[in-house]
Amino acid sequence: MNIGFKLRPAQTHFRLSALRRNSELLCRIDMWGFVSIMLVFLFLLMPWTVIDGGGPVADLPQALHSTPIPGALAEDAMQITVARDGRVSFGRHWINCEDLPNAIHESIRAGAERRVYLAADARAKYGDVRAVLDQIRASGIENISLLTHKP
Repeated sequence: MNIGFKLRPAQTHFRLSALRRNSELLCRIDMWGFVSIMLVFLFLLMPWTVIDGGGPVADLPQALHSTPIPGALAEDAMQITVARDGRVSFGRHWINCEDLPNAIHESIRAGAERRVYLAADARAKYGDVRAVLDQIRASGIENISLLTHKP
């Protein structure tokens, strides 16, 4: 008497196809997990660039009651910066203090607003800032906004 276990053909086919499916999954490497982690690292470690005017930067003085002036961020705004060493820049370029009236007139002819935004460094000498203010007034501009920030 033979007590054996016989498999029917349908059962053997099922076992073989199940073995084939498992081996396919083990032999393939899914790279999407790796790609997603690398993208996260890329965005975390990528240096972020700040879009600014690109001109000289001054350490602005602090004022308790300063208000935001969105016009100073306009592309054609006349922004004058007085650095702590007394150098003067108009927009993105360093110029002599005596050349300010000509630069202001050219900017007004190009369509700029008749307002000057003055960013004087907190450690700039008062004499340098006063000379720049005198040159601005000599050009005929009376609207001058001093740029500060809240503490």
